[in-house]
Amino acid sequence: MIVRDGKCYAENPLPVLKIISFKACGPHQMRVVFNDGETRLFDGRSLLKGEAFAPLADEKTFADCTLDYETLTWLGGELDVAPEFVYENSVNVNHDAKDGK
Repeated sequence: MIVRDGKCYAENPLPVLKIISFKACGPHQMRVVFNDGETRLFDGRSLLKGEAFAPLADEKTFADCTLDYETLTWLGGELDVAPEFVYENSVNVNHDAKDGK
């Protein structure tokens, strides 16, 4: 632990999460690879709760995603979602060869 200006910090802070690749793989689903090597399945329906992401209700629009500065974006950059949100709203799909998964 490091103490600076009365605040405690971890010695090894967590690395910044970045998306390095993705692929649409079903209705509102994406397989996303993060910079820590983890592959996760993101269910994009979690985005549809708010009005701002309403255009993504259309599956074709959702699938027409791009990667801009390690962030998923849609509609020419009008909509984007933080890598942390994608991570927290996804499940790990890495397969361990030893476990036969």
